[in-house]
Amino acid sequence: MTNADTVSFTSTLSEAHRDELERLLFFNANQARASEGVAYVAERYGIPRINVAGPRLCVEVASGTATQALFAVERHGPQERPVGIAIYTREASELVVLFVAVHEDHAMRGGRGLLLEIVAELKRIAGCVRGIDTLVLFVGRRDPTRIRLPKR
Repeated sequence: MTNADTVSFTSTLSEAHRDELERLLFFNANQARASEGVAYVAERYGIPRINVAGPRLCVEVASGTATQALFAVERHGPQERPVGIAIYTREASELVVLFVAVHEDHAMRGGRGLLLEIVAELKRIAGCVRGIDTLVLFVGRRDPTRIRLPKR
């Protein structure tokens, strides 16, 4: 990534990025590191699947649990590509992150990986939702990481 490249977060992704999103979610070279956690979450919530909703992509899980997606998009001039995704749901007072995928090129960048940026954005989102006090992350392990959010 060059200085001209920027990564931003969005809740929507154009249908034109379906192939890139499939590669990121299902054919990611980093998957082996997270296989235990991915298998557990897939058993509990179902395997994620990409669907088209109008001109946008959405990611759902087979169980029918209502989910939302946070996409990390790299922009280089007018070009953009998805480089990260977090799929999450709300359970009572928790924002539960079911799946996270980061493009191999962004796994670690200058000592601060995109994963940390995604977690920071999820904490910001969770802090804006009334009644959420914990961010729960299934990242690579069966036992999730729990982050208590500051009281508002």
